[in-house]
Amino acid sequence: MLQLGDEATLYSLVFVVVLLGTRSPVWTTVLTASLYLFLAMFRFPQANKNGATGVELDLEFSADGVPILLHDDTVDRTTNGSGPLSQIRFSDLGKLDAAAKHRLREKFAGEKIPTLEEAVEECIRLQLTIYFDVKGHPDEVRPTKQTIQTRLDYMQPVSHIC
Repeated sequence: MLQLGDEATLYSLVFVVVLLGTRSPVWTTVLTASLYLFLAMFRFPQANKNGATGVELDLEFSADGVPILLHDDTVDRTTNGSGPLSQIRFSDLGKLDAAAKHRLREKFAGEKIPTLEEAVEECIRLQLTIYFDVKGHPDEVRPTKQTIQTRLDYMQPVSHIC
């Protein structure tokens, strides 16, 4: 039996509230799935298990151009590192704990900043639609999307760039 405070109860409550507020099953699913990512880091399987049909991914780039998933353009707020992403190489990002400042850091200790490729492969495996939030990197996004589409030719029908 679910009790207030359980993750499933929280997500169900958010889903119902957003559905009532937006009257849009698509945006409700996207917003609820985004909450999964925000609260539970890299847990696409949980989003899929709870009925999400899509996820929003915040796309950023390391100093050496590796596409990664991170909401901010610095690592200060969420990791045990500091500095702008534009000045940190991917090999150094791999040494950071992405859950270091998360409220569930004990549960997700050692979580790494995921690459775009890892996330896309996981979303495709789980049949989740992907909504990319690129935040002002148009010159870097186009070749990145082309590279991923070349390697994962089945991505086109399941991705949208915002």
